Amino acid sequence: MYSYYINRGHRLGDLINLTFTEKVFYSESMRYEQEKEAEKYRAMFGGGK
Repeated sequence: MYSYYINRGHRLGDLINLTFTEKVFYSESMRYEQEKEAEKYRAMFGGGK
């Protein structure tokens, strides 16, 4: 998760100091974005599931 958000401009210190609830939110937000990106590629290239 850290590398995902560091590449998007977040500072490591800020990410490390997140509460458990915030880490869960960030993690689920990352998963959602990755799923949307995969869905986009499946639509473009006619992939399976």
